Amino acid sequence: MAEGFIFNHNNCVACGACSAACVLENKWTISPRTVYTYNSPVLPAFPVLNLSLACSHCKTALCLEGCPSSAYYRETVTGAVVIDDTKCIGCRYCQWNCPYDAPKYSPEDRVIGKCNLCYLRVKDGWMPACSTACPTGALAYGSLIRQEASERVAWFPDKGLEPFVELKGSSRSPLRIIPESRFDPEPDLILKKAALIDKEWSLIAFSFLTALSVARLISSLVEGNFPDPLQFLLLIVFAALFSLLHLGKKNRAWRAALNLRSSPLSREIGLFILYSVSAVSILLYQLPVLLIVTSVTGLFLLIAVDAVYIFADNRKAVFLHSGQTFLSALLMVSFFTGIILPFIFIATIRLTASVWRLKSDRTEHLKFVMRFFRCALLIISGISMITKISYPETGVIILFLSGELLDRMLFYIDFKPLNINRLINNQIIEAEK
Repeated sequence: MAEGFIFNHNNCVACGACSAACVLENKWTISPRTVYTYNSPVLPAFPVLNLSLACSHCKTALCLEGCPSSAYYRETVTGAVVIDDTKCIGCRYCQWNCPYDAPKYSPEDRVIGKCNLCYLRVKDGWMPACSTACPTGALAYGSLIRQEASERVAWFPDKGLEPFVELKGSSRSPLRIIPESRFDPEPDLILKKAALIDKEWSLIAFSFLTALSVARLISSLVEGNFPDPLQFLLLIVFAALFSLLHLGKKNRAWRAALNLRSSPLSREIGLFILYSVSAVSILLYQLPVLLIVTSVTGLFLLIAVDAVYIFADNRKAVFLHSGQTFLSALLMVSFFTGIILPFIFIATIRLTASVWRLKSDRTEHLKFVMRFFRCALLIISGISMITKISYPETGVIILFLSGELLDRMLFYIDFKPLNINRLINNQIIEAEK
């Protein structure tokens, strides 16, 4: 029988002793265990619910599998999933992959911290510090009783990871939970989306420039010439620099390609390195065979870029998104080379996907405006290309590329990995209907 955390919400008073004990025991600069309190004003229409949650040390640990630097490992005696902060590069990919919000990024140390099950204590026969500090017995550690999916509360994420945690309470029906923030004014969605774009701007720049460089390369192959050396080299160099800006520990960037076996992000970085080396060889030797090899490598690189997000997004909301780098590069190639039929075909697919999403964007004004302009820019530049009016003037190319950049920004806004906080909010919305 597996062992793990056992939490009974009926006994929790949200004193925070478990969280404090966790920090003190391990000398964290972050708090790996979070205590959520809902309905703290004790409004009579809703129940009060406290939830203490940290890493569940899942049987299938996506944080471990997805980590590009192999900073995670499973401790052999206790089964704890542990992170070695001396190997962490601070890419925060594990935060996307974990539905339980367990990995916490430390701005001070610029690495990830996470519950390690106090595995040194557990190996010596002691309980984790959080469970021993709980004064009401709400949080314990011991043998788990296997729970069927129907027995779990509706807002608890299920990605088939088999988390070693058991949630107990007096009610077997899904709990209706109302967080404190529900009684506060709704945050401005425009500011919220703008903040997301600001947070991920370096990744937006990296993926967009990478797609543009691959498109330029394949366009040269189609036209039977070699890309402009300076322009092509600058695209790759700036893409690499922007990717480094996302890392907490830039001096450890070399570790990003150490987990090619299971990490999509590691494969992305490995292919980018291979693509960059091959691209430089084209500029040095200008051999047609190198142009072909690098173009194929570039396409595989773009597939790997898209796979990074598909791996993290259990809902597959971005699986056929119009902002994918692979589709974007193919559209760019047809636009740059002036090949009309492929352009019309790909543009139609992307416009259809964008218009379909416009329906759900009506309540989110920033997304609606951005997607509307994205569609308009593609239509205007497409008509110019097909009719040859003002094509291929610089202004038309700028309009076209602006639309592609907008689409990439929308991709990051639409990207919503499965997360317990989001499921809680969704459960509330459904309960209020």
